[in-house]
Amino acid sequence: MKILAIDTSSKLCGVCILEDLKNIYQADIETDRSHSIKLMPIIKEVFEKSNLDLSDINLIVCDKGPRVVYRN
Repeated sequence: MKILAIDTSSKLCGVCILEDLKNIYQADIETDRSHSIKLMPIIKEVFEKSNLDLSDINLIVCDKGPRVVYRN
């Protein structure tokens, strides 16, 4: 199974393609609140470098976070 994994939970914006938990290709870039601008070019890079396209992907996963807790 091929997985496209996306992490945008911190200043680091990361995209990875895995096959059966083996890393095929990974790209990370440190951004400062500009994930929405940087994410699609990183995804494009990962697909180009891995010689895969979206039709090869079985599952897309992304993180949920970071969780911000405010305390008084």
